[in-house]
Amino acid sequence: MINIRTLKKITNNGGLTLKNGKPITYKSGWQVATEGMETTDMQEAMKMIKAYGGNCGIWFADGVWYIDKSHRVNTKREAMEIGRAHNQISILRWNGMRLAYC
Repeated sequence: MINIRTLKKITNNGGLTLKNGKPITYKSGWQVATEGMETTDMQEAMKMIKAYGGNCGIWFADGVWYIDKSHRVNTKREAMEIGRAHNQISILRWNGMRLAYC
């Protein structure tokens, strides 16, 4: 599982994806969130990460930590369906690290 030092290294508008508590990247597919939480407290962010079992996306912007329970799917269609069903704003395409808006 990542620790508080890892969170401290994330710069503004930066983030990472975790699988089983460890940073991971993929060459293909789509990442989509089904729920999320936000906080301005780094310790609270760590609690959220643990609550999701270390399977989440982390984003830090303007003093706010966004922690989303997310998972990878193979197709854009599937990611869009999941994203729309869970009122997500966007999904992430791993190849090229681009967003597609739901």
